[in-house]
Amino acid sequence: MSVESVAIAVPRLQQARVTNVTITGGEPLVHPALLSILELLVHAGFEVTVCTNGVALTTEVRERVLELGHIKFNVSVDGMSADSHGRFRGRRDSFGSTIDSVRRLGEDGLLKGLLSTPNTLAQPHEYESIYEFAVEAGAEYLLMNPLSSFGRGIQTRSRLKADDDTMVGIKRRVEDVADQSRTEAVFIRFPNEHEPLSGCIAGDVFYVFVDGDVAVCPYLVFATENVGSKHAREEFIVGNLFADADIAGKLDAYNFHERYQVGSNPSCAGCSANASCGKGCPAAVIASGGTIGDVDGDVCPTPSRVQCS
Repeated sequence: MSVESVAIAVPRLQQARVTNVTITGGEPLVHPALLSILELLVHAGFEVTVCTNGVALTTEVRERVLELGHIKFNVSVDGMSADSHGRFRGRRDSFGSTIDSVRRLGEDGLLKGLLSTPNTLAQPHEYESIYEFAVEAGAEYLLMNPLSSFGRGIQTRSRLKADDDTMVGIKRRVEDVADQSRTEAVFIRFPNEHEPLSGCIAGDVFYVFVDGDVAVCPYLVFATENVGSKHAREEFIVGNLFADADIAGKLDAYNFHERYQVGSNPSCAGCSANASCGKGCPAAVIASGGTIGDVDGDVCPTPSRVQCS
């Protein structure tokens, strides 16, 4: 996305009452105009988060970000060695640069969180070490999210996704050392035996693609690209940030939960936790070939062993 396109986007984001902007990629740090884009966003009054692998972080970026203020970084750490993190990221030599960047951002007060994708290349104990590293660096949270069944994750999921037993083991190890008052441990879509599911926030947090298309949730769009999807991409695109001067009105008019009813199936209707359960992620339902309203079977126990309380 160019500086010129961001300049068009800024007043429209303001009209849509946006207060926080997250820049993701690809890899934002290799964008030649990143600092100019950050300046535009900060001067417009946004709080900005940059999601990065940390490899290309430079002293120039850190110093300018410190001058601007209102910017923090999320850094991906997917193992605590070159063999695990480096192989998962496709470059063994990336590990040292990532760890060094996390430390430097922590020292500067610029680190927001660590992001980690549990995978088969790392041992369960490494995630305990990642959490301890997050605490040491002063991260607000360690967020762990497995490889998804849509988007780029579908290409590597069968080979690199940690199985359920491993995921349970990772969660237990991290919980054993976690001090939530210092660094929160956030587990996204880990195996679940009995807890009611969280709800969908599509529309509350929206996503802008490079071409300007505005999605109520990027994962809903990614899921429609799976073979056998029963939903179309266009269902979840509100408009275009660059082409539609009234994008704020389009966002206000689009209410996901008026258009779709999650959990509209006999299993959910007959569950004692129905009223308190958020029904999980509709994007995951679409990715598995279902329609919105079906059970989110990846994280909700199947009806034969469901134990809602």
